[in-house]
Amino acid sequence: MCIHVINCLILWLGLGFVFVPTIEGQQATPGTDDQESGEQSVASQSSLRMTPGIVCRSIDGYEAYERLPGAAQTSEEKLLVYFRPLGYQTELVDGLYQADLAPDFQIRKRGQKAILRQKERFFEYKPKDAQPPRYIYMKSAISLKGLAPGDYDLAIILHDLFADGATATQVVKFKIIPAIDLRKKNQESRPDRGPGSC
Repeated sequence: MCIHVINCLILWLGLGFVFVPTIEGQQATPGTDDQESGEQSVASQSSLRMTPGIVCRSIDGYEAYERLPGAAQTSEEKLLVYFRPLGYQTELVDGLYQADLAPDFQIRKRGQKAILRQKERFFEYKPKDAQPPRYIYMKSAISLKGLAPGDYDLAIILHDLFADGATATQVVKFKIIPAIDLRKKNQESRPDRGPGSC
């Protein structure tokens, strides 16, 4: 089996976006958890869904990530989110099985309806393989620059373009915390050695 990953580097430039995709492949062993119930053949009906999005400190591959404690970071850091699409349809394209997925992204302040930033059908992800691609995941690195400290929601709306517009939606909660003045923190943690110390 092959793993496919789409690496979304999303830079919020005002209301504009920049997307830099990369696709990787490697061998995988089928998992034993219930998430694999989303696998399906070309002829099956779409039951599009996603695993819960996970805010990460790092993402190294399929099911290989480090969670970010409290999903809290400063606005100077990228919001790294990992999730797996499930229940998507595939079709034969040029002799290979292909999926066709496209996500929307929206950011709101927690508890508010106003969308602060969004991008619809931001890109299309079309993994191909000799067998229906089953072990795929998506990761996105989203710039938070310019957003004030507070609690936020990232809405991910995933579209299966081979399934008559089937969609799946989830909300990933995260928090922006104030930046820490590292110089001040270092000065406070330095032991006082008395007058004349250097």
